[in-house]
Amino acid sequence: MKPRVREAIKKKVMNQRGVTLMELLIVFVIIAIGAALTAPNIGGWLPNYRLRSATRDVASVMRVAQLKAVSTNTPYRISFNTLSDSYIIEYLTTGGAWVADGGTQTLPSGVKFNTTFVGNITTFSPNSTATDGNVTLNNAKGSIKTVRLLGLTGRIRVE
Repeated sequence: MKPRVREAIKKKVMNQRGVTLMELLIVFVIIAIGAALTAPNIGGWLPNYRLRSATRDVASVMRVAQLKAVSTNTPYRISFNTLSDSYIIEYLTTGGAWVADGGTQTLPSGVKFNTTFVGNITTFSPNSTATDGNVTLNNAKGSIKTVRLLGLTGRIRVE
């Protein structure tokens, strides 16, 4: 074979791009080992993630009820059911009945709550005031988050 032809063939072989089956298998094995090492850690942070998420949801629902009370000039309230770990927004009709505004919302699994509101109900007035109290959420790991409602100002704070 002529040197030029041999060099051309060598160049062509060197320029070919691709992955061999062995290289592909090695990459899959590395990914599998990494996944196996991180999977147990997910279970450790999941309860705290659910607690933070539920706390944000409760605070958001309280803010929505407060804003709706002010914007519609109608009292709104949130009824907390500590037995089923759920809550619902309600508004007062002109006939004096409380009607649900949307569906019942349930806490994520593993998250429980208690309130200091009388009857587990907090009411938001059209003048932006509310009933004083706290919603304390906790998870199975013992972590606690609190949503405080300052009645005179209507301020909602997560702690």
